[in-house]
Amino acid sequence: MARFPAEKRSDASLVAGVAAGEREALAIIWDRYSGLVRGVLYGALGPDTNLDDLVQEVFLALLQGAARIQDGQALRGYLTSVAARLAALEIRKRKIRRWVGLSPSGELPERAIERVDFEHREVLRALLRVLGKLSKRRRLAFVLRHVQGVEMLETAASLGVSESTLRRELERARAFLLKAREPALQEFLSRREGR
Repeated sequence: MARFPAEKRSDASLVAGVAAGEREALAIIWDRYSGLVRGVLYGALGPDTNLDDLVQEVFLALLQGAARIQDGQALRGYLTSVAARLAALEIRKRKIRRWVGLSPSGELPERAIERVDFEHREVLRALLRVLGKLSKRRRLAFVLRHVQGVEMLETAASLGVSESTLRRELERARAFLLKAREPALQEFLSRREGR
């Protein structure tokens, strides 16, 4: 008997497979969506030595909750929602650690190897500094919509807000970015908008 090609399996079929304990279904979902999950977490948290662990936590939540997913076609939204909630929780933990004066591990974190050119690295650092000043919801809204390209309705559902609330959050985040006193970011944005 020939197996159904992985790229042709629907999300609903994969969710049902995970709920039934099918390891191959989970592997296909990982291949299909781990980049999105990593992008959401990285966009919300920036460089983090625990990023791989957080990505795995999202998929662990899928493994544990697959049987409760009503609409398997909403898998992308489910994973985005879990990643957004996990990122919000991690942001809250970081704030508490800073307030109490603890580092995440008690040691200096390892520096990630950066493979981007100097100009883009400066823009990314400036963006992360500015995003770090936004509220959790506004930061996640911006990252989901403008960094990861998640659709408006899916982003709103992931954050548990209405589409109009999401639009307000995105507009406020954009205004904040444009007012930020980060020269590298301002130069990048002005080039992108053709000014």
